[in-house]
Amino acid sequence: MSMTITYQVGNSLYLNITNRCSNNCSFCVRNKSDGVGSANNLWLDREPTVDEIMSAIQKRNLSRYQELVFCGYGEPMMRIMDIIEICKKVKPAHNIPIRINTNGQANLIFGRDITPLLEGYVDNISISLNASNKDSYQAMCKSVYGDIAFDALINFAIQSH
Repeated sequence: MSMTITYQVGNSLYLNITNRCSNNCSFCVRNKSDGVGSANNLWLDREPTVDEIMSAIQKRNLSRYQELVFCGYGEPMMRIMDIIEICKKVKPAHNIPIRINTNGQANLIFGRDITPLLEGYVDNISISLNASNKDSYQAMCKSVYGDIAFDALINFAIQSH
């Protein structure tokens, strides 16, 4: 069975690298549909290897896209070391901005500040804030980290700026 690793939304090339997520958001698109953009099914049988991700990227003409986005049907920062490895290979070969769509819980996931790892590799980070306080956030996003998730994502946004 083939996995959808790359897919297009607008003028961006998206990378689907995991289905794992530290949240179970009530509004998440994956609760309503199996796919997004040009992808019919973003559910992965298993996580693709870095080599498989690179192969999928190399099958695309990156000059056609405005940006490369780590997103997909899970929290991409679950695989931060693989993201960095991919960026190290893509950045020197292609002049394309790299963005990560994230819930901002990477520092919780890894138990340390991982934002320095992104410097020089990731151009933009889109953090899903989704609420104005920790109680509303937890009610809507149902993080495995509970009430500390909201403050952690605020701190992640500050550290990754």
